[in-house]
Amino acid sequence: MKFRTRLFLFYIGAVGCIAAALAVYSISFEERQMYQSLHEQLVVDARLITGSFADPLILRDSLRTNRIVADIARKTKLRITVIAADGRVLGDSSQDYTRMPNHRNRPEVRTAFLGGEGFITRYSQTLKETLIYSALPVQLENGTIIGVVRVAKSLSQVKRQLLRIRALIAGGIGLTALLAIGLGTLWIIRVTRPILELQRVAVGIARGDLSRRVRIFGQDELADLGLTFNQMAGRLFHSFGVIQEEKRKLEVILENLADGILVLDKRLDLILVNPAARRMLGLDPKTAEGRPVMEAVLNHHLLDLIQQVNRTQEPLQSELPLYYPTDAQLQVLLAPLKDETGSIQGTIIVLHDLTQLRRLERVRQDFVANVSHELRTPVAAVKAMTETLLSGGWHESQMLLRYLRAIDQESDRMTNLINDLLALARLDSKTEVVRQPFDLVDLIAEVRERFTPVTPDAPVLKLSLPETPLPLAYGNRDQIKQVLINLLDNAFKYTPTGGSIRIAIRAEAEMLKVMVADTGIGIPEADRDRIFERFYRVDKGRSRELGGTGLGLSIVKHIVESHGGKVTVESKLNRGSVFSFTLPVAIGKG
Repeated sequence: MKFRTRLFLFYIGAVGCIAAALAVYSISFEERQMYQSLHEQLVVDARLITGSFADPLILRDSLRTNRIVADIARKTKLRITVIAADGRVLGDSSQDYTRMPNHRNRPEVRTAFLGGEGFITRYSQTLKETLIYSALPVQLENGTIIGVVRVAKSLSQVKRQLLRIRALIAGGIGLTALLAIGLGTLWIIRVTRPILELQRVAVGIARGDLSRRVRIFGQDELADLGLTFNQMAGRLFHSFGVIQEEKRKLEVILENLADGILVLDKRLDLILVNPAARRMLGLDPKTAEGRPVMEAVLNHHLLDLIQQVNRTQEPLQSELPLYYPTDAQLQVLLAPLKDETGSIQGTIIVLHDLTQLRRLERVRQDFVANVSHELRTPVAAVKAMTETLLSGGWHESQMLLRYLRAIDQESDRMTNLINDLLALARLDSKTEVVRQPFDLVDLIAEVRERFTPVTPDAPVLKLSLPETPLPLAYGNRDQIKQVLINLLDNAFKYTPTGGSIRIAIRAEAEMLKVMVADTGIGIPEADRDRIFERFYRVDKGRSRELGGTGLGLSIVKHIVESHGGKVTVESKLNRGSVFSFTLPVAIGKG
C-alpha cells in the first residue's frame, strides 16, 4: 500500500474516530441536558399546578378538580393527574378518572406522599405507553399533605425531540468531518507530493537515470530536502561520470595492453582476464571469467607459481615456457591483492610475452656468429697466404701472382660483405629516403646493360614488356636498382651454361609487378621459406665459391616491403625459379 494511501486512511480513521467520539459525547450530553431540563420543567410545572389545588375545598369536589386539570392540560400539553390523600384519582387529563385504579402505590406518588419529589420514567398501564412522571405533594400551611399533583409527558415525544437533536448533531459533525476530510486530503496531497516526487526520482536514480531531479514545491523543510537531494544527485552524477570515465579508460588500457592481466579473488576464481591474457593462455572470452583458475588455465607451472604466492603472500617473478595454445616464453609477475586493512583479497598476474625478444636474441647471436664466420674465412685465407709469401714464397713469381689474386678476391668478398651489412643496417634504421616517380622500364634497361653476356655460353637475358605503356613507379630509384641487381646476380650465378633469364613487368591495379625468371637449379621446397633470412644459403659451399654473402635476398625483402610492396618466390628443383616483387604506381604522387 502506498504511503499516501496509508496516510489518507489513517487520517480518515482519525477524523472518523474523533467525529464518532464527539458525536457520542455531544448526543449523550444533550440527552442528559434535555432530561435534566425536562425534569426541572416538570417539577416547575408540578409546583405551579400544585398551587391551583392548595384549597382543600377544591379537592373535595372531584368534578371541579377534573375541570381544572383539563383546563391546565390544554394549556401545558401535559398529562395531569390529581390524587387524593387516600390514593383515589380526583382528576386526570387523559383518562376517565372515575375508572382509574387507586394510585397510592405508584412509585412517584408514594414518594410525593412522603413529602419528596417523585420523578420516574415508567410504562403506564393506563395509557399503555412509557411516560416521564413528576409528582409533588399538595400541602396545607401546616404541612399536612392533602393530595398529590402528578404531571407526565410522553417519552415518545421526548424521543422524537432527541432524534431531531441527534440528527442535527450527527449532521453537523458529519459535515464538519467531511469538510475536515476534504481539507485534510488537500493537505495530504500537498504534503506527500514532495515525498512522492523524491520517491519517483530516487527510483529513477536507482535504475541508473542519474539525470533526474526533484521538482521543488514551496519553501518549507520538504523543499529544503528536495534541494539537498538534487545537490546530492548532481554530485552523484558527477562522481558516477568520473567513475565511468575511469572505467572506460581502464577497459581501453586493458583491451589494448600487450601484456596479459589476470585477477583472481580469494577463492582463486578468475574475475578479470584481458584479451592479451586470453590469447596467450587460449581462454574462451565468454566463459573465462568466473571459472576457477585451476580449471581454466592448463599450465601447471603457472598454477604452481599462483599457489606459491598465495602461500607466501609475497610478490614473485619468474619465467616459464608455454606450450598451449602456441609455443611461447612468458615472463610472469605475481603479486597479492590487499585491501586498505592489509588483508589478502586476491592475486594479480601480469604475463609478458618474451617470445619475440628471445627470438631476436637468438637472431642476434646467429647474426654475430655468421658475421664472425663469414669474416673469419677470408681473413684466415689472407693471413695464411700472406704468411706463405713472407716465408719466402714471394720469390716464386707464379706463386706470388696466384696468391695476390686470391688475396684480392678475398678482399672483394669482405668488401661486399661489409657493404651488404651497411645496407642492412641502413634499412633496419628505417632512415627516410627520397621517393619520387621514375620509369621502371628505363631502370630495367639500365641494369640489363650491366649483365650483358661476355661469353657465348653465358645465360641469355630476355626482357618481356606489355604492349601498352606502363605508368611510372613510385619509390627510391637507387634502392629498386639494388633489388634488380641482387635478383639478376643470383639468377646468373645459379643458371647453368645455355640457360636463360627473363625479366617481365606488368601492371596490376595500383601496383607494378616485376618478375625475374631463370632456368637454374631451383630451390628445394624445404628451403623456400628461409631464403630471405640473413646469411641463409641453400648450398653454402656453392654460394661462397660464387662470392655470395648470404644477404642479398634479405636486402631485397627489406627494400620491397619498405616501399609497400611484396616479394614472392616460385621454384621447381632443377627447373628454375621465379622471383616477383611489386611496387606502387605514381598516380597522384610526386
